[in-house]
Amino acid sequence: MAEALFKKLLEERGKQNEIMVESCGIAAVEGMPASPNAIKIMKEQGIDISSHKARLFSEEFLKADLILTMTKSHKDYILDRFPKAKGRVFVLEEFSSGQSGDENVDIPDPYGGNEDTYRRVADEIRQKLKNVLERLEKN
Repeated sequence: MAEALFKKLLEERGKQNEIMVESCGIAAVEGMPASPNAIKIMKEQGIDISSHKARLFSEEFLKADLILTMTKSHKDYILDRFPKAKGRVFVLEEFSSGQSGDENVDIPDPYGGNEDTYRRVADEIRQKLKNVLERLEKN
């Protein structure tokens, strides 16, 4: 959902050709489709993710200028395995707010939850991504 939401924000601001956005997971099952609830909640927002296929995090993603994770454990996983990524890997909340810290930074994984859970998580991600975009535009 985060990839789709960020692409939509970029498109709304006419910046879709300026920033490349890709998503992956550290425990993703390669090729798995988005969950039905994710597809439905994104569709409510005019976003079609029905063709989305999960990708597993790999070294190729280290080419990115910025890597945003949903949880601190995801960030730690990446930095433990790829210490050269230090300074480019942040928890979404951490980068969004411009403050580092380990408390209350995780965005819960809605997988297996009901539509309301997905909607709440999507709203939280969207707000944080707006902050990320504003921060990037200032630089």
